[in-house]
Amino acid sequence: MRTLALFVALTVGCSTTSYKIPANELQRLAVTPPEQRGQHVRVIQQLGETDVGPAYPVEAQTQIVIFPEVNVYGPYERRRYYNYGGSGGNVGASGGRSVAHGTPSSGGGHSFGSSGKAGDGKAEAIAILVTAAVILVAAAAVEGSRFDGYAQLHPMMPVHLFGRDGGYTVLPLAWIDPQTAAWAEFGIVRNTEGPWTELERAPLDRVGFSYAMFGGIGSYKSADGSVENGTATTIQLGVFPDQRVGIMGSIFFGWRDNAANATLFESRYTLEVQGYPVVAGPLHLGLYGGGGAAYRWEDAIPGGNAGSLALIGGAMAQLDFNTRLALTARLGQTYAHDERMSDLLIGLAVY
Repeated sequence: MRTLALFVALTVGCSTTSYKIPANELQRLAVTPPEQRGQHVRVIQQLGETDVGPAYPVEAQTQIVIFPEVNVYGPYERRRYYNYGGSGGNVGASGGRSVAHGTPSSGGGHSFGSSGKAGDGKAEAIAILVTAAVILVAAAAVEGSRFDGYAQLHPMMPVHLFGRDGGYTVLPLAWIDPQTAAWAEFGIVRNTEGPWTELERAPLDRVGFSYAMFGGIGSYKSADGSVENGTATTIQLGVFPDQRVGIMGSIFFGWRDNAANATLFESRYTLEVQGYPVVAGPLHLGLYGGGGAAYRWEDAIPGGNAGSLALIGGAMAQLDFNTRLALTARLGQTYAHDERMSDLLIGLAVY
């Protein structure tokens, strides 16, 4: 998942024709024989159309030209001349369109409600959870439906290249050399500009922003000493700088009825590190640990309100069924309010 903006999720969708080729994929393709470059290309469908201007689409009959005329002016000035000409799809190495570099086209206390009572906290928590669920459904719908994987392209399909220095140029896939690939930050291809076949989706890719939501059961100790299970929920937002290691901020809400048929409400605000060292096909096993603050309010039974440091840790299991989505289970322990609490949660993580 590279954005969680609800507005984007609801208004853009995944009907775009623009697909990103990452920098490392451009560098791999640049050292692949030109006539073989289009066989298996990593592409990521974009949330919005990229403004790259017009280009000349190719056809299945388009001739592959390996040695174009290339003029390079200085370390950052380059121009490419090519022409996708004729109804038969023949490509010449001179004349046609000229494109040059230019500018880019494009901690503390907490209380719920005015009274701070457990019942008020539960009501406000439910409202927050409903909003979070709407965001999750929208993000999952977008990230789950857009194509992120491998496609087969024509070697002469135009690739719109955006440079690390803010420049822009467009080249056929077969003409990208290692120097140009090193200069480019990423490339954009459009499935309307040449033969296009989606192959397979890529495996789960966590790198980037992540959003998750979980629900289940947790244990809570009342001021009267009784320990019983109740509702447990968690909302998470964070980032994975690495495929297997991430940092997530969490909001936990939990509640149950106490002996007086009133509400016991628990909230936690923590930061955790997640790691997934074990991968067995679509199954991923990991651990998490972190800390933060915990607050408890209990109605009708005196002595039930408290705030303390919270230490959390536990085990996780993920089952990926999409490049951006994974069903996730968490079995955790929390130490807060001088007691140990357990929770078992299951939910969806969007990357």
